[in-house]
Amino acid sequence: MLDKFKDMQQEKLDSMLSEQAVLKQQTEVEQQRLAQLKQFIDDMQTNNQMGNAIGLQNLAGMKHILHGLSQQQAERVTQLQGDQSRQQHACIQQLSFTKGLEGVIAKKAHQIKQKQARQHQNQLDELVAHAAVRRS
Repeated sequence: MLDKFKDMQQEKLDSMLSEQAVLKQQTEVEQQRLAQLKQFIDDMQTNNQMGNAIGLQNLAGMKHILHGLSQQQAERVTQLQGDQSRQQHACIQQLSFTKGLEGVIAKKAHQIKQKQARQHQNQLDELVAHAAVRRS
């Protein structure tokens, strides 16, 4: 019974670890997007050699929009990092729980083995005692 429960908990842990890997991958992708966006904004700032006012105004408007996007992307990365951290904490707790169950199961198995050894020894002792009584 405990073995089935432990197996269920191990499956839950495996699922949680898989979800954590997905979150890690999503975080890395979003961090790359943020870095690319920041690089694009930086490149725009170095290419502001426009001579007319409308071109400069359009450039300023684009930069403003891109800075807003950059802030949203940074918030998305922060959110994913928080999700990843919470998932990692949950995985650690689940791992501890699963390992604890394994310890309980191992201890119970050891106790059963000791009880069986004592019963076997008691049976042998009784056989020896009966044999001694018969010889007398």
